[in-house]
Amino acid sequence: MPETFLESGLPPQRPTLFRPRTVLCERHELIRFGLKRVVSEVVEIVGEAADGMAATEMIRRLRPDFVILDVDLDVLNGVEVCRRVSSELPNSNVLILTDSYHATKYHNQLIRAGARGFCLKSSGPRTLFEAIEQVTRALPYTDPKITQLVKQTPTTNMPNSNLTDREIEVLIRLDLRNKEIAEELDMKLRTVEKHIECILAKLKVPTRTAAALKAVQLGYVLLPKMPGRDPVTGVSHEQTVAELQAELAIANEHLKALLRQNELLKQALNDKIQSPQTPPARPPYSPSRDEAQARQAQQQQQQRPPYNPSRDEER
Repeated sequence: MPETFLESGLPPQRPTLFRPRTVLCERHELIRFGLKRVVSEVVEIVGEAADGMAATEMIRRLRPDFVILDVDLDVLNGVEVCRRVSSELPNSNVLILTDSYHATKYHNQLIRAGARGFCLKSSGPRTLFEAIEQVTRALPYTDPKITQLVKQTPTTNMPNSNLTDREIEVLIRLDLRNKEIAEELDMKLRTVEKHIECILAKLKVPTRTAAALKAVQLGYVLLPKMPGRDPVTGVSHEQTVAELQAELAIANEHLKALLRQNELLKQALNDKIQSPQTPPARPPYSPSRDEAQARQAQQQQQQRPPYNPSRDEER
């Protein structure tokens, strides 16, 4: 059961206040929005991109310390973006954040392109924070779920087929075309073909399809890891988990904002209760219009000179 952003997987406490300047490259807007809310706890997001070309131009312009990069990008895929970033900015640390399909299909190519770390979007915040902590210090990191897939070894109960490590690497990738196997394992095409011939002979099967089935029977997981999908929507389960975690991260931030507002209101109320109660000041007297007119007439009457009869009146 994958952890969620509301669990207790808090970001690691850094000994300093250094927050690496970071560019976030993710094609899905909802996931990008949620990731930004989560990773802002430990890094400073200075740019966001939804496709590979925009990501490359932004990284070239902003020259960040740290890059969080998906593989499934439009225009340029993550492998090419990583290759260009490592060539132009060798001090930038790149963390690949993707699904198990792309992580296992391009794992070796991404390492050669300069990626320092790998993490699954569906792994949850605790693993993500651990990956960020390692990669931002220029240390390698691989999600344990990815390691289990790309570093497969025979179990003790498997019959001894005498396959070499290199042949096992080819065997678990027989679902790919020979050219793709050669690109991933950095082999010549003819070398891949020779390995497949040896695999068929050692497993005593006639075709590569039969060899792939035999590999599954022996306990291997074929790569790239095919995602389970919803039969109605066609969306992969990992994609659904990543979107749910993004929604939870957004809801969690809104909840924190409401809690902070509630604390401020409680503090204001406590301050009002504890402050001394003083009677409200009486407003200044303001006479009505009639009162003002009566007062003015009275003042005029008082200012009138005393009556002095004329001579004719006296007669």
